[in-house]
Amino acid sequence: MWKFIVALPLALAPAQAKSVDGSQVRTLPEPEFKYQAALQRVDQKVAKLIGEEKQRTLRELAIAAVLSDYCAAVDLDKNKFTSTFDALAATDLKRPTAEQRTLENNLMTYFGVYVGLLIAESTDREHEFCSVAETIKREKRPLSRFWLTPSPVTSAPVQSSTTARK
Repeated sequence: MWKFIVALPLALAPAQAKSVDGSQVRTLPEPEFKYQAALQRVDQKVAKLIGEEKQRTLRELAIAAVLSDYCAAVDLDKNKFTSTFDALAATDLKRPTAEQRTLENNLMTYFGVYVGLLIAESTDREHEFCSVAETIKREKRPLSRFWLTPSPVTSAPVQSSTTARK
């Protein structure tokens, strides 16, 4: 079932989706999750709090973080992740400090709920989960924007300290 996690962030309903670089990629079937109802309830609460676009971004951040935690093929770009997360609760000068703090706390809580539900979905399907992550990265799907891009330059093997002393 993890094959379908790609459809979560943007609900890829059209026949084709565009990758980050604009090329066409195949769309995966509709997701089937044990915790779909719970994810949808969280989606509704978050959308009510910060709007649908930011809700999708928060869910994408959770998916990107979980995939990068489970799968060796992807590494979270912590700078991109942090800047995107911070933008979700950007300080509004008209908002009182206590209200701002409550918003930030709610976002962190909902992020944690997303992560927990996604981990629960993926625990027994790690191989499928990681193959989906590799596909997302290879096809440069929008979710991959939160991951580091491997350097095109290959480096020479690193000498160990014992080899260098000889």
